[in-house]
Amino acid sequence: MRDIALALFIFGMIPFILMRPYVGLLVWSWLGYMNPNRLCYGFAVGFPWVQLVAIVTLASLVFSKESKRIPWSAISVLMMMFLLWTGLTTFYAAVPDSAWDKWLEFAKVLVMVFVTLMLVNNRERMHWLVWMIVVSLGFYGVKGGVFTVLHGGVNHVLGPPRSFIADNNALALALCMTLPFMRYLQLHSSWKFVRTGLGFGMLLTGVAVLGTYSRGGLIALAIVAGALFLKSRGRLAVVLVIVAVGFAAYHFMPAQWTDRMNTLHRAEQTDSGETRIQSYKFAANVAAHRPLLGGGFDVYKSASLWQRYGPEDAIPRAIHSIYFRVLGEQGFPGLVLFLMLLFTSWKNCSRVRKRTRDNPDMRWAFDLASMLQVGLVAFMTAGTFLPMSYFDLTYQLMALSALLVGHGMQEIPGRQSVKARTSAGSTMSPEKSLDTV
Repeated sequence: MRDIALALFIFGMIPFILMRPYVGLLVWSWLGYMNPNRLCYGFAVGFPWVQLVAIVTLASLVFSKESKRIPWSAISVLMMMFLLWTGLTTFYAAVPDSAWDKWLEFAKVLVMVFVTLMLVNNRERMHWLVWMIVVSLGFYGVKGGVFTVLHGGVNHVLGPPRSFIADNNALALALCMTLPFMRYLQLHSSWKFVRTGLGFGMLLTGVAVLGTYSRGGLIALAIVAGALFLKSRGRLAVVLVIVAVGFAAYHFMPAQWTDRMNTLHRAEQTDSGETRIQSYKFAANVAAHRPLLGGGFDVYKSASLWQRYGPEDAIPRAIHSIYFRVLGEQGFPGLVLFLMLLFTSWKNCSRVRKRTRDNPDMRWAFDLASMLQVGLVAFMTAGTFLPMSYFDLTYQLMALSALLVGHGMQEIPGRQSVKARTSAGSTMSPEKSLDTV
């Protein structure tokens, strides 16, 4: 029944996507983040729903009246450069077949990110995109939180199988990145029951992060909690959620969870910590000997390179760090582009916060920029211990930071100019003043 229901829903949405490509972007985001097909049991599991919706969305965009122009900015230029650079390194990859598969997957993600840049051109569309992210990933936060409570925290919370967030660590990262957007929607919902529901959603999502048993997730959760307190308005609600999650961690989670988290004090002595460090050394050695092009996507799958560049008696494994993974796979130029994308996204949000801080009409932009920064903090901290360098949500958040600068602040200079002129005693009428701005 799930398979049939999912198929009927998606095929039923195709006419709406053909009429409005933005609807296709929302459906694509839902499929990409929530992976509802992975919750099915039959034909729907392996059907390429994301690819189908992406193709229909692109076709709809071509024939629609929507702008076909990519709004070029520092973010869009850096993304294009990063995409082209990863394509170049793939030509010289140590594991060519796997590398090309990964590059095509990454290219498809960035194509839809560029579609995001074209279609999300006002506050309302930004708001609905945030809702789609929260609904898609928040589903696993609420579900995982309830699961953790009902089972006493004994069992691990995992994401949908064979998805980007199937692993407990990956799910913890995604949930930490979702928390600030729950807070943004809570701040800007006019309905009390929605605000209350989002508050409980944040609480259960925090508990779900505990239930993943991810040590990197716990570190990210603690940092996100502090960032939310510093960046959010109305901090009492944030404090209540933080206290409730802390209470659950201290009094509710079982001894096996506490024992696992205590290994953070001696991470380098654990098998997991030791093999992570080995993978970092391997990535650094690959980059040192191949500084421009690195080893290409999935370089860690090359047994010969592990023998040549891995530490003595190293156990080959994935490079569990967004930074070392990019370094080993894309070389130093790739790492520079990746870090520039993160830095520019942060600076975009800082610019929006600075220019909208004292403008009540632009409070939404101030809050969204603040929560985007918290989401980036979650990615940069938890990603230190995870191989999630090409996580699609991260690049969509980068796009949102550029959109906030490009569209979210368009009306500010005009309003400030009018106020300055009228306060200076200009004899020009307000209507003519507006016309000249």
